[in-house]
Amino acid sequence: MKRLITFVIGAVVIAIFVHVGVLHALPNVIMSKVMTKIGGDGGMNAFAHMPLPTDKARAVVRPSPDLAYSICTIDLTNGPVHIEVPLTKPYTSVALYATNTDNYFVRNDRDTGGKSLDVVVIGQGTPKPESLPEGAELVTAPTTKSLVLVRRVVESAAAFGEIDTTRKSSVCAPL
Repeated sequence: MKRLITFVIGAVVIAIFVHVGVLHALPNVIMSKVMTKIGGDGGMNAFAHMPLPTDKARAVVRPSPDLAYSICTIDLTNGPVHIEVPLTKPYTSVALYATNTDNYFVRNDRDTGGKSLDVVVIGQGTPKPESLPEGAELVTAPTTKSLVLVRRVVESAAAFGEIDTTRKSSVCAPL
């Protein structure tokens, strides 16, 4: 009986450690794959602009057919990265994600008063840059690599051409 109790307690302890380990590791594994698969198309510190989603598109899980997606994988090991996203009507948003999938920054066109979404991202412990682009918001990333996701509402297929031209002027580059 003692052996059975010892075995059950040992199995429960091991199960707890495995469970906690998976919960901590899985988000990092998922984001690593996302950064490689999606963000890799544009390279590091450069936007990749996805075509409008169709019923066959699965680069983004369950993509919305009325959103144009742009993605930039940023690497802060060599210093700050500047992200500037010109707005398109009727809606534009920018979200930054850490390597563990945590969303640590979100802004949309309603937050900017009609100006471009302009952000400088630095790593933790990195000194603030001596000068920032005028109007840029300084954001500290919790990890040295991050994913920038820009979503733009596309009201019709006819509107996509202008939106696509505007989004291609977005900046994601070392400062």
